[in-house]
Amino acid sequence: MHILKGINIKFDSTLIENGSLTILDGKVTAIIGESGSGKSTLLYKAGLISGGQHSYSFDGTSLDLDNDEQLSHLRKTKIGYIFQDNNLIDALSVKENIRLAAAIAGTDVTDRDIRNYLNYVGLRSINEDSYPRQLSGGEQQRAAIATILAKEPDLVIADEPTSSLDEGNSAAIMAIFKRMAHEDGKKVIIATHNEKIYNQADVIYAIEGKKITLIKGHEHFSPQPPAKDEISKPSPKLKMAFYLEYARRIARKSRVQRRIMLALCAAAIAFSSVVYNFGDAFIARQQQFMNTISDREVLLVNMTVPLNVVLDVDENMAIAPTEAEAIAAISNVDTVYPYFEFRSAGYDGINDTGVSAARITVNIDGQHQEYEFFEAEGHRLDKFCMIPYFPEQGIEKRVKYGSAVEGGYYLSAQFANLLNIDDLEQGVRLQVTVCVPLALYETSMQVGDDEGMYTIDIDLSKVTEFEFAVAGILDERFINRYSNSGGNVIYAPYADMAAKLERIQAAYAAEVVMDSKEWNPSAYIVFSKHYSDVNITRDKLASINPNFRTASEYQDVDAMNSMIAGIKSGAFTAAIIVLTVILLLMAIIHMNSVLGRKYEIALLKANGLTRRELFKLIMAESLRYVFWVSLASGFISMVLINAVNFGFNETLVKAGPNVLAINLLVALISVCIPTLISVITINKYRPDTILRN
Repeated sequence: MHILKGINIKFDSTLIENGSLTILDGKVTAIIGESGSGKSTLLYKAGLISGGQHSYSFDGTSLDLDNDEQLSHLRKTKIGYIFQDNNLIDALSVKENIRLAAAIAGTDVTDRDIRNYLNYVGLRSINEDSYPRQLSGGEQQRAAIATILAKEPDLVIADEPTSSLDEGNSAAIMAIFKRMAHEDGKKVIIATHNEKIYNQADVIYAIEGKKITLIKGHEHFSPQPPAKDEISKPSPKLKMAFYLEYARRIARKSRVQRRIMLALCAAAIAFSSVVYNFGDAFIARQQQFMNTISDREVLLVNMTVPLNVVLDVDENMAIAPTEAEAIAAISNVDTVYPYFEFRSAGYDGINDTGVSAARITVNIDGQHQEYEFFEAEGHRLDKFCMIPYFPEQGIEKRVKYGSAVEGGYYLSAQFANLLNIDDLEQGVRLQVTVCVPLALYETSMQVGDDEGMYTIDIDLSKVTEFEFAVAGILDERFINRYSNSGGNVIYAPYADMAAKLERIQAAYAAEVVMDSKEWNPSAYIVFSKHYSDVNITRDKLASINPNFRTASEYQDVDAMNSMIAGIKSGAFTAAIIVLTVILLLMAIIHMNSVLGRKYEIALLKANGLTRRELFKLIMAESLRYVFWVSLASGFISMVLINAVNFGFNETLVKAGPNVLAINLLVALISVCIPTLISVITINKYRPDTILRN
């Protein structure tokens, strides 16, 4: 027995004032009254889906009508609803509607159970895989009753269940209600205008003059045995599988429209991701380029011969020690290094003979390979050189293939390829013969037919053998930018080369047989303190000696940074605009979807889903949508990236996990924000208001 007291219903005017209602076990109770008298609202109060201040004793237990968890538990397990327009979800088949009701109630149903429920309501011949739209009105209402049978409820509530049915179907529906009450002992309460229907009820209440009046069934109100209190049992917990399965099934509705919108959203997300990634890649490329060419480094040469080559083997004059001191004294200069090369060809100052040949032995895992170099025009193995690298250059960052050797000697990509060195996994050692400068020989050089004679210094060298392990092979873009010695280069630490140069000169300079003078470099590498000091440094260097020439691949850093910032800002703005469009699009989609599902959501709430469970349900649908949008946008991104890379004939952006991660992040943002808005909107819905309308 359920007892409601102190019922007050008021809208524009008072409909019921301090009314009471008792619902008996095993009886059909009818509520009658004029349209607008409050019948449906009273029914929804009995079914715990309409709020208000009143008392409710449910099988002897007083309910806390503000306790959403307790009321949800009762709606899930104790109460079944039949509404005027049936309580079937259009996107689910009859079988799926029954399984949904059972799942919410925490019960399991088999296919045989489903068939028994359908037989119970007289639907022996229908296909349980049919959808509600494929059934007649009477069949839909009976199928709706079959769904509540799966919940095994104690209380059955029906609001105008026969209003849209013909006389035959109305009688059949009423016969089912009477069977549920009289044979199964359930409490059945209906609101109806149909006199033939309510006259069959065991108990009738009429709403008249703002009062609820018992007009039939007084004899049934003898004391009834107290019902067993099962309200305190824990409410069935809906598992994530329930939400995911519901999302999967509900997604079949308007499948074509959903796929079109999904494709549009995926394309927009992919475009946003690709724009951002290409902007980021371009910026990274420009920054790398700037790090390579816009540095603090200045090459200074005492060049006396008016040739186009900045630094050549024989065409420059040595820089005097006093000039070297003046270079180091410049306030804008950070560090200064003398520049020199150990070349495969030169002039042997001890044997007074030219050197045009050199040898290299490559030792890979105990296997030796000899290479003979001979400086001659058109010769494949013509020349190579060993030049110093400096700490400020960060050459280790330009290594493409490294070995276990710490620091040390590096090969240019061109030279490694020439020596057939593909990688360094097995360890590579080189033995090379090079010309180490010992002293200088001053001579003259004729330039052209009428440009005159110019004084130059020529290196007198000692042919020396070196052996070392190769620490790495440099990137192809790291090339010799100091001299005309070619691209076959061994890069050695400056400290090592300076120490060997000093040691060789100390040991052999006295053995030079030609007239010579002390060796001094004809070039220096000068590092400015700041990027902005490069041009100032070059001007000050040129003022020391009119023959000084400087070369720097420095560019205007401020202009470069401004350009990069502009590109980054443009790419970011474009991505934000596209993302904003996506958010608006997704918000519209979700809001329209929610507004179009008011009745479905009201049914779910009426069947006991709490606000939290509705949130999980909508989030499950959203996450499913995020998965498919991310998958589709990832595919579109890969196509766009490959197309653009193909168009530029260069891999500007790699289609890797970072692109997919960005797509996933954008999809989550663009779906979850509208989802939260949708959930807030959903939780404002009052099921009784929606179902009554």
